[in-house]
Amino acid sequence: MSNNRTDFAHPRDSYIDLLRDFYAGINGADAAEPVREAAGDNWCCHTEVSRGAVLEKAGTVLLHIVDGKIYNSPGSIKQFETLAYPANPRVPGFVFLMNLNDTEAGGRSIVLFTDIILQTGERNTTATNIFQRAVQAVYERHHRDFADRFKTQPGSIMAGISAECGVMDFFQETDAEPFVDELLRAVLPAYREILDTTAQEPATTDDINAMYEHRARLVEWLTLDDIGIQFARASGMPLAEIEAYGYPPVVRY
Repeated sequence: MSNNRTDFAHPRDSYIDLLRDFYAGINGADAAEPVREAAGDNWCCHTEVSRGAVLEKAGTVLLHIVDGKIYNSPGSIKQFETLAYPANPRVPGFVFLMNLNDTEAGGRSIVLFTDIILQTGERNTTATNIFQRAVQAVYERHHRDFADRFKTQPGSIMAGISAECGVMDFFQETDAEPFVDELLRAVLPAYREILDTTAQEPATTDDINAMYEHRARLVEWLTLDDIGIQFARASGMPLAEIEAYGYPPVVRY
C-alpha cells in the first residue's frame, strides 16, 4: 500500500475497461472525454466520462483513500462507481457502486449498490422488471437472500429516485468472488436492454422539467448525504473530482 493507493484486490481495476467498452458500445468510442487522473497526499482517482446522444453523461471512477476516516474509524477504501444519465428523461439512468473498506473498527467489508435511476420520478415497470430479474438471477444462483438484499431504509438513497429494483448490500470480502463479477456482468446487458426498450419513448416538456427537478434533488443529496462523498471530501478530495464523474450533466433550478 502506497501513501495514496491501496493494494486491495476489490473492486477490480479491470472494471474501468469493462465500462469504457460498455459505454463506447452505446455512445460510440468518440464520445469519450480525455481520461482524468488526480491525486492528493492520501487519495487518488482515475475518471472516465462519455457524453453522447443516448447517454448525455456516463461517468466512471476508481478511487483510493489511504489512512482516512471511514465510518468514523481510521481506515482505507477502494471504490469503483459508475453513473449514467440518458438524454431522454423517460429513459432510466444507471448506477453501480462497489467499495472495499478496511477500518480499525470493522475490518474489511464490501458495500455494493446497483440500481436504475428514475429521471422523472415515474416508475417504468418494464425497466424495473428487466433489472430486477437480472439481479435476482445472480442472487439465487449464489444462494443469497434476494428479499433481504436492500439493506437500507426505503426512499433513502439518491434522493428517493432510485427505483429500488437492484441491490444495496453489505458483506465480507471473502464473499465477494465470483458473486460481484457476475452481478456486474449481469446488470450491464440488462441496462442495455432497458435502453433499447425505452429509448424511443417521446419526452414531453413536463418530462424534461421533472428531470431537471429530480437532478437538482440528486445534486443536493450527493453533496450533503452521500456517505462515500463525505469520506472523500473529509480526506481532502476536491468536490470537482466527484462532480466530474458522478454529478448529473445539466441541472436547471
